[in-house]
Parts: sequence; structure tokens; C-alpha cells
Amino acid sequence: MMSEAFRLIETGGDPRIHLALDYSVLLPLLLSRLGLESAPFLSRYPQAGTVLKYLDLDYRLIQRQVKEELQLEKQQVGSSGDPKAGQFESGTAEDRARIVLAELSRLEQRERDHATQTKRTGSPADRSSLLDNQIFRQELTTIIVVLTLRCRRPIIDIQSLIQSLRAVRDPGALIYAIVANNPTEFSPTIDTLLDSDDRYSNVKDILPRLCKLADYRTWDVRQRLVNRKVFPNLAIELTIEHCHDEIGFMNRILKGQPEWLTNSRGPVTRTSMTSIMEFVFSSLNDELTSDHPDNVAINRLLRILSGMVGLMGLSLTAEQLEISLGVLEMSPAEPCTVNFKVCLILMSAAQLLKYSESRTRRILRQLLDCADSPQVLMLWIYLQSKLMPKIDEFASRALSMEIVVPRMGLMELVAFFTTLFTDKELASCALGFGRPTTSSPYKTNGSSAPTAATSSIKYTSSSEASELRSVSNFCVSHLLDRGVFIRSSTDVRTWVLDQIQATDVPLDDNMIPLLQAYTKAISKSERITRIPEHDIRTFFANPCQDLTPAKVLLTLYMLLNNEVCLENLGLDSSSRNREYDATLLQYVQIRKVLLFVQEFQGGVAFKAVQPMFLKLVNSQFPELFDVSTLLLEEENRVSSSAVIQSSHSPRRRASGLSFMTLISTPHATSAESSAWVETHYRSLEQHLLYPEDAIKAYYAFQRLPQADRQMLAGSIVQMSLPSLLDPESDPTVMEVFKKTWDQLNTIMPHDLWAMTVDALLPRSSNSFLPLNFMTTVPSSSSQGGTGGSFQQHNQLPYQQKRKDVYTFEWLVQDPLLLFKVDPRVFRTPTIFRLFIQILGAVMVGSRHWFRKQFTASQAILNSHQNMVPIQTQKHRVFKESNLTALLYIQDSSIVQLLFEICQRRPEDVEEALLAQQQQDEAAAAAASSYSDDEFHGHGHSHGHHQRNRKNSTAAGPSRKPSSQGKEPHLQGPISEVLKEIQIVTFNFLHQLFIDFKILPKMIHFQGYSPELLPATLAGMESLHVCMDFLHELLFATPAAATILPAGPPGGVNGTSVTSSTGSMLAGGPGAGALASSSTGSIIAGDGGIVPNGNMPSAAAAAAAAAAAASSSSDLTLRLFALRLSVLVCERYPLERTQEMARNFILERMGAFAISSNYSPEVLDSAKILARAFPSMHTEIIRVLQDAYGQERQRELDDFIESVNQMTSDPALWNKSLL
Repeated sequence: MMSEAFRLIETGGDPRIHLALDYSVLLPLLLSRLGLESAPFLSRYPQAGTVLKYLDLDYRLIQRQVKEELQLEKQQVGSSGDPKAGQFESGTAEDRARIVLAELSRLEQRERDHATQTKRTGSPADRSSLLDNQIFRQELTTIIVVLTLRCRRPIIDIQSLIQSLRAVRDPGALIYAIVANNPTEFSPTIDTLLDSDDRYSNVKDILPRLCKLADYRTWDVRQRLVNRKVFPNLAIELTIEHCHDEIGFMNRILKGQPEWLTNSRGPVTRTSMTSIMEFVFSSLNDELTSDHPDNVAINRLLRILSGMVGLMGLSLTAEQLEISLGVLEMSPAEPCTVNFKVCLILMSAAQLLKYSESRTRRILRQLLDCADSPQVLMLWIYLQSKLMPKIDEFASRALSMEIVVPRMGLMELVAFFTTLFTDKELASCALGFGRPTTSSPYKTNGSSAPTAATSSIKYTSSSEASELRSVSNFCVSHLLDRGVFIRSSTDVRTWVLDQIQATDVPLDDNMIPLLQAYTKAISKSERITRIPEHDIRTFFANPCQDLTPAKVLLTLYMLLNNEVCLENLGLDSSSRNREYDATLLQYVQIRKVLLFVQEFQGGVAFKAVQPMFLKLVNSQFPELFDVSTLLLEEENRVSSSAVIQSSHSPRRRASGLSFMTLISTPHATSAESSAWVETHYRSLEQHLLYPEDAIKAYYAFQRLPQADRQMLAGSIVQMSLPSLLDPESDPTVMEVFKKTWDQLNTIMPHDLWAMTVDALLPRSSNSFLPLNFMTTVPSSSSQGGTGGSFQQHNQLPYQQKRKDVYTFEWLVQDPLLLFKVDPRVFRTPTIFRLFIQILGAVMVGSRHWFRKQFTASQAILNSHQNMVPIQTQKHRVFKESNLTALLYIQDSSIVQLLFEICQRRPEDVEEALLAQQQQDEAAAAAASSYSDDEFHGHGHSHGHHQRNRKNSTAAGPSRKPSSQGKEPHLQGPISEVLKEIQIVTFNFLHQLFIDFKILPKMIHFQGYSPELLPATLAGMESLHVCMDFLHELLFATPAAATILPAGPPGGVNGTSVTSSTGSMLAGGPGAGALASSSTGSIIAGDGGIVPNGNMPSAAAAAAAAAAAASSSSDLTLRLFALRLSVLVCERYPLERTQEMARNFILERMGAFAISSNYSPEVLDSAKILARAFPSMHTEIIRVLQDAYGQERQRELDDFIESVNQMTSDPALWNKSLL
């Protein structure tokens, strides 16, 4: 009744219409508004007269009197003590009102003073003896209520008054009466009480009284308690007594603020929890016994029960446990029900296992068999892996609350789950959910994995299916790691391929661990089989098509599989048979996949897998990570090529070769590519006549879709390259072709490199096969080798089963094959840059291939070492040092060939000096005693064209050696073409020397054409390392100087070029011998270490022949060493080099002058040294005077005169750093 009366007044209703309501508490408000005349029914309340008496007072006068009294108290004139009860008892109504108002003002002032302090003591001195007087409590309440109605601020503020009433012993009745007569102050009063809960010890008593005053406001009061996270017991009490929505309220609290129930500020009591628990179990029992249980209600009750047991640690009674087990045994209708059931088992595991272990076991088996419900399987994985935080995370996510699962129950579940399921059950469960609705069309041979029944649940969205596949990937990967599938003889090959096929972006985080676990399981047991290569090729039926996330993951799987196989070499020889061949990864175009990973959706889609992908590709295909190539790709990516428009309408000449016959791909071309063929293909053939049309054709090709560019790549390269070697080719056409080539190089480098080399071969040599081709195939197949480069040669994508062209596998096994190309390549700078780029990639790939073969052979040797006698093992072993020496032999041969390419030829000398050079050829040959016999010219060249050769790129006539086998020393400036060739070569060698710091020493101990020394020292800054071994080079003995063979196996494009790989491994002509004076041993051709004293007769004969050849070139190497030393001093005129010159260069200069029969080369070197260090010219002259006799005095005098004239120039001294 009171609540209805309050609601009526608050909403502006007329109490005179509702006379039956109780208005006793609202009497002051109603009398002040209506008066007794208008509402005579109020006279029935006895206190009406008292209320009217105080309402009729003059409160303006009372307020002035109180203000004066308070001012006097501040001035300490009047009495500052509390009014006594006697004064209140004997006073008139006006006096009593004044006394109460003054007391309230004092309390309010005292409250403000306390608010400014940092610590509130709440001492008894703060109490009001008048307001605590129980005799006058009724009248005091009436006066205070009337004061709130008649006196307004600044004398009376209701919220300040309520705050000051904390000094009253029992302020509940006063606050109740104040709020009842001031309905608008209900909500502010609730906030004031909750904000000052530390001041009121009885707020929990006041709030229920106020809720009874306005029970329709109870939901609002409870929400304020929830928002402030205070008084949970009061909220539960209000819920049970007023709101009656226990289930909904507890669900909201447990989901959003479960910590509120356990905080230190008034945690919920077990009494309140018991009340909720009784209601929950009563509701569960009703659902359990119902013929049509409400699954939604059951889920809500299970969630509340799980949260309360977990948070509060409640112990369930036998009756409650029986009800819990009965509900758990009910068949779940949806996966979320399984979540709540598993959570209840986790929270009360110890109690359930103690009550009935058999029923708990039956329940878990039932939950494991639920369709698309992996919760029990995930719980098994977490428990076996001791991942307790993961279990807490699972429970918190399922219950939508932060909760910690009781550890005691988990420890019992760990032991319980160990024998709960069999491996077969776990494997079947893991493969049964999350499977794509349509199986993969790429069927494999053999038995398929046993799976559970197909799920009948239809996903409401693709996100649910993706999430379930992610959980399935997680479970299968962990079961693979724990060997469950191996022990149960369950093959997951088909399942993994289906998961890969169903992959989409964003990429599932659990897919990568799945592939890693799968590849490791393959290497551990034959029961887990790899995905057959046939299925992979079917998946990549057309490598030119656009890539998908599934293709990326399948490529990643192959890389991971190969990585695991390499790690397991020697541990299990059978794992060698499971490695995917490198040609298969080249077939899927690994570079294109890598580019797709880096650029698809801005690199965000595969951000998680990109580091691993880069690492694997770098370890298995290091040739793809060339810095120059990557920079070119970045430049091509950010730059836009402008299409050159031409208004020229050229005449078309008949083509002798149909372009369509050159298309080697079996896949159908698109409309864009067909239009390009019809419009532009003849322009490439006629680029010499119509270069602008060819440029437009290349730019149009660059704009074609990627798939079309891949399909037409072989045709473009085969048609363009041979004709671009023509000296009349337009440089712009060549540059545009190089941009096109660079664009193709970003997506199909291996195929493009093979295409380019094949196109550059002379037409008479395009059917050449490597010498070691026939020996490589059986050796690879017999070992089941990793390389096995030719085991599946009939499946190469570019060659299409043709065996008359080069492949990348041949090139990495024998990099010297690259130098079989048309010799015009070496005088065509644009094409030569492509040649150098391919050469660098092939050299990196060759080193990787040889080391991979060496690792494989070592693993096979180790696996069979017990079957071979110890003596045989020591004789046949091929050590790491042998492999390193072999690779350096190969690299040094390549460097020597590049140096030979950089040597000038007659056609490289400018026209102005060519005639004079020919006239003085005979005289120069007779005057010079120095020979570069070790460095032969090209064996094949084209005829000399009698035309302007300023921009010529063709090779001239071959240089013919003199009768003594020596070539003339060409003088004069070289052509711009050769300068550009040298720049490209020296830049390449500079980086090579930085990567392999021993290579410069090896090359300079072998020697090369002295005419290149000034250019090499100026073009390769890395040759400053020569200062470190100049002493060794100058004092080297003939045996020590032949660290490696003095020259390359043969000339560029010469027929004597032998294999640098297979023949060297087999001890053939290219193997050579590594002689060392310090070790006293020779590395023989078969890889064995043979002491000098025990050398076989054949090897001894070969060594004798080599020694004879070495003695003839000893003088040449000494003069080369001297020239290198003085040029280094001239290039680096430092104190260190000057000290070197004084200590041993001058000494060796005198000795070389005598041993070389006073060769002019010695005097030339001395002049260079004097130019480098003018201050040493007297020392140089003195050394030469001691070496030269009287018969050479004239030559010496001419030298002294020229040196003195040179050193007398002040400019020379000014240029010198010393």
C-alpha cells in the first residue's frame, strides 16, 4: 500500500481519488500541498495536528535567527555547545524548529570539514545527542521533514543533509521519511548512499527499506549495485524477494562480472549461494523429469551451476550430484550444450568421480561421440600435455567468464583420461569433425583413413565451419605429435589434402602446426604416407593459373617435408625416398608462390607463414635470393612502363617461321594472349627493321595476365634472344626486352634461366648433353637420392620431355656449360648482364646442389659403414675439405673464364689505333719477352664486318697465336662495349670475392692476363685483400704457387671444355690435383688423400707432366706477382704498402730481374713503383744497379733517366700521399 501511495504521488496523481492508500508517511508533503481543507481525509492520521503546527511557522524568521546564531558561534560570542534535550523539551514549536535547524546546519558544516580531511575517524564526538534521543524521535522526524519542505538551499540541501545524518545512530527512519516526502530525491539518495558506503555501516539495511517504499524501483537499485560492484548479497536478496529473475540475473552476473561475487568488499555469503543453488537444482530436476525439456533453460542452468561451483568452490550434496549426473546423461541437442556439460565436469570432477566413476566414464564417451563437438578431445589433449592454462581458457570462453578450474579435480582427471579412450577412438574422432562437405577429387592410392559418420549438423555460417576446421587441425596436429595415428595405423594423407584444399584466407593459425606435425610423422613411420607427387601435379594441373591459398599451403608442405628429410639424413635411410624432387617444386614455380605470399592482400593474408616460407625457400633454393634481382623486382614493381606510341605504319615482310609453332605449352591460351599473337608476334621477328613496333610488342606483352605471360615466355625468349645478338639491334629494343625478362624472372626464374641459356646457344650446339649426364642418372637413382634431378625428367614443365635443351639441373651440376653460349653474348652488354645474372644464380645453386649431394652420400656411407672394411672406408671417403676444394676449383675456373672474356681483342681496339697496331704487331712481339701463353683466346668467332663498329656487339676474328704460341700485346684504348663488359664482370667478381675471401688469393696464385691488372684493381675494391698475401705470392715456390690449376679447363666456347662436376668427382680431366708444399699431400681426382710417397703410377705420371708445365710458366707467374705488387702499391700508396715495398718487393724485383734474363717487365714494374712512391726512387735504382751487369748498362741508364725525369715533376710529389 505504501509503495502504491508513493508511486501515485511521484507520478503526480491525486490522493483524494485513492483514499484507501496509506498516506501516513507522506502526510507532511500532502498537507503542505493540499491543506486539511482540501484533503479532509488526512485528519484521520493522529500526527496531522503536529505536522500542521510546524507547517504554519515562519521559517524565514527561523532561518535568519539560525544564521545569526551560527555567526555568533563562529565569533565565539554565543554558546557553541549542542542544545540539550531539556531546551528542546521546554521550548515552543518555533524554538524546537530553530534548535533542529541549527543542529542540522552544524552537522552539515561538520561534514564539509570532514570531507576536506584525508582520514575520517567517525569518533563519538561527531554524534548528535539531540537527534539520537529516542524520546523525541517521532517529533524530530516530523520537524526535519517539514524543514526539507519549507527551508531550501543554502540552509537545507537534502543530499547534504543525508550525508550529514551519518552522525545519527540509526538514520534509516529519518532518510525513509525524507525520501517519502521528496519523491524526486529517490535516485539521488540511492547514489549518495552507495557512494558513501564506507561512512554508513547500515546502508545494507537502509536500501531494502527504500526498495519497500518504491518496489517498482528495485530493478534500478539492483543495477546500481551491479554497476558499482558492491553488496552482492543485497543484490541476491533483492532478486529473490522482489525481482524473482534468479536465472537471468545470475547468468548476466557470471558472464560480465563474476569477480563481484568473490571480491573483498562484502563477498557473497554461502547463505545467499545456497538459496540460488536450491533454485537451480530445483529447476534442473524439473527439466530432468519433464517429457519435453527446454534445452535453452538447461544450458542456462548448467552455466550458472558450473560458474558457481568453480567460483565459490561449493560442495554438492548427494542429491545434487545425482541430479547433475542425470542432466549430464541427457543427449545433448547442440554443441554448446556439450560445452556446458564439459565445464560442469571440470568444475566438479573430484566430486563426480568420487560419487560414480563408471557413470562419469560413460558420460565422457557419449560426449566424445557427439557430432562436430571436439570439446572432450581437446580436453584429452590439454590434460595429456599438462596445459592447465589452456583448460582455464577453454572454460572461461565456454562460460563467458574469467574462471580458474579447480586443480585438484584436474589432477584426478589426468589419471582418469589416461585409460579412458583408445588410440583408434581418438583418431576416428579427430578425423570425423571439421571435414569439408565435399571430399577432395585428388584421390590417393591405398586405404583411406577411418572416419566417423558424416556430420548431420548444418552450419549456420561459413565462420562456424572454419572455426571447426581450425579446432580439427589443432587436434590432429597434437595427436600426430603424440603418435596416436601411428599406433592406431591410421593414415591421415587424404584428410590432410582435404584440409589443404578447403583452406582460405584468413589463414588458420593451426594449419601450419598441422603440416609440421604431418611431415614429422611421415619421417617416423611408414604408416603415415606422404601426398603422392601425382596428386600434387594434378592439383597444379596448370602452373600458369592464378595461385590460391590451398596451393600455397601445398607448396609449404613440400618444403617442410624436404626440410625434415634433410634433417633426418643418416638417421633413417628410408626417409630419402620420401623427399620431393627439386623439379617438382620448380614445376609449381616456387618463385611465383613466394611472390604471391609476399604480395597477396598486401602481405597480410600470409603474414604468419611468410617468415617460415622465406626460410625454407632460402635453404632449399638459395639461388632465388639474389640481392640484385630483388632490387630489380622492387624497381619494376614501383615503376610504371609507358607505352611507346608510334605513328609509323611499317610494311610487313613475310615470316619464315610461324609463331604458333613455338608455343610449347599444352594449355589453351586466353583471348588476350591470342590477340597479342595476332597483333604483335611478327614485330619481334622484324625488330631490326621496325624497332618501334617491337618495343610496343614487348610493352603489350608486359600488360598481359600473368598466366598468359608464363605460357608465352618460352616463345618470346626463343624468338628474341638470337636476333638481339645482331650488332644492328636497337639498344632501346634490348632494354625493353630486358625489362620483359626481369618481369618473367620474378615468377618463373628456373624455367626462364634454362630458356635463356638454350636460346643463346649456337644453333649447332643446342643438342649438346653434359658429359656427366649418363653417369648422373644411375648414381642418383641407385642412392634414392635427394637430388635425383633426372629421375622424373619426363615431367619437366618447360622442356616437355625434350632432351636436346639445357635444364637448370644440368647447369647447377656443371656451371661451365653456360660458357658454351654464342660468343657474341660476351660483347653484347645488355644480354651479358642477363648472362651474369644467370651465372650468379647457377653458382649459388651449384654449391647448394653439391653440398646436398655430399650430405646425402655421407648419410648413406654412415648407414653402411658397418658393412664395409675399415681400410676401404678410409680409402674411399670423400671429406668436407675435398668438397670445398672441388667447389673452389669450379669457382676459380669460372673466374678465369670471365677474366678471359674481359681481355681485349683486336676488334675491341678503336678504329684509329687498329691499323697502327697491326703494323707494329711483329715488332711488338719481338721486343716483348713476356708471354701470356696461359690465357688462350676464343676458339670460335664470326667474321669481321668492315663497317662502323662504334656500337658493335659482334665478335671479331679470332686471335692467332704466334709461332711461339704467344699472343701480341694489344695497345691503345678499348671500346665502350668492352668497358661496359668489364664493369659488369668486375661488379660481379667484387661481390664474389667478398662472399668467398679465399678466392682472390687462389685466383692471383694462378695468375691471369697482366693487362687486366690495372682494370681489376680499379674496378674491384675487394682486391685490397691482395696486400695480405703479396709476401707469399712473391716468395712462392713453384709447388706452392700451384694451389689450383693455373688456368681454366678450356677456352670460352672451345670444344675442350670438360665437365667441372661429374668428371671432377670421377677423377676425370677436370679433376686436377691440389698440391701443397705445407701438407706434403695431394688431393687426388677420386677425392682421396694420397701421400706423396705412396702415389699410384698413373697419378705420378700426371704429376710429372704437371710439374713440367709448371716450370715453363713459373717465370710468367713471378712477373705477374711483381706486376700485381707494384700496382697494389700504386693503387694504395699507404705506409703499409711502402713498408712492404722496402721489405720484400725491392728484394724480389732484383731477383726477378736476374731470373727473367732482365725482362723489360721488371723495369716497367720498377717505374710503376717509383711513380707510387717518388721518395723511394733512389732505393729502386740502387737495387736494379746491383742486379744489372755492365752488358745491360744501357737499358739501366735509360730507365734511370726516365725515372729521374718522372720524379722531378712536382705534380707527382703532390699526388703522392706519403
